[in-house]
Amino acid sequence: MSGVQSIERAFTVLRAVATGPAGISEVARRVDLPTSTVARLLGTLESLGVVSRIGDGVTYQVGPTVAELATAADGSAGLSAASRLFLVELVTRVGETAGLSVPDGDEVLYLDQVDTGTQVQIRDWSGNRLPLHVVSSGLVMLAHRPAAEIEGYLARPLATYTERTVTDPATLRRRLEVARRDGFIWTVKEFDVGLTSVAAPIFSPSGAVVGALHCHGPSFRFPPAGAEERIGALVREVAARLTARLT
Repeated sequence: MSGVQSIERAFTVLRAVATGPAGISEVARRVDLPTSTVARLLGTLESLGVVSRIGDGVTYQVGPTVAELATAADGSAGLSAASRLFLVELVTRVGETAGLSVPDGDEVLYLDQVDTGTQVQIRDWSGNRLPLHVVSSGLVMLAHRPAAEIEGYLARPLATYTERTVTDPATLRRRLEVARRDGFIWTVKEFDVGLTSVAAPIFSPSGAVVGALHCHGPSFRFPPAGAEERIGALVREVAARLTARLT
């Protein structure tokens, strides 16, 4: 195997681990390589700190070196690296896709997503931008802006994506109050007719909202009946722990 091919395969293995913690056999399945090759590559990556093993000793996750490199590249990448394990935790505990987004002017920019293993999957929104008022992540970001900025946003024409998209300023003000009070907010079929989402804010050490964690899934199954408060509180709690890590 050439040096270039080894590097390419190692990077492929690293990206597979970045989608969620896994053992050697599962990583081999994800990348369609022999388990012996994957075991050797994971051993090398582990020695460099690029991957590490979690408590059971056989499951690999992204290692600290990746976080260091990401932070050196740019701030949003540093946030993305810091959030990865929190996203994996949300997927494990909620059973639906979890994602990270950041404010980009009057839009939400989706940075990262961790998927579930279910047959009905949600498309990867990473790299996409959406108006603040149509998604849960955007609403929790907008909720913590200065009052003048909120009023300026609400005064302009607001895009409609589905018949359930909320564009009435008075209704949006009430929803922003709920987001501030509860620390999370749900959107149901407001951006896409089949999608439901819940998000909570991530704060910088200065108290500014620098991003949001969210869970989203098909509206026919998410959230399970009676689980809205429990799941919302869980997303809020995980986002709070990520905030604490950033301080």
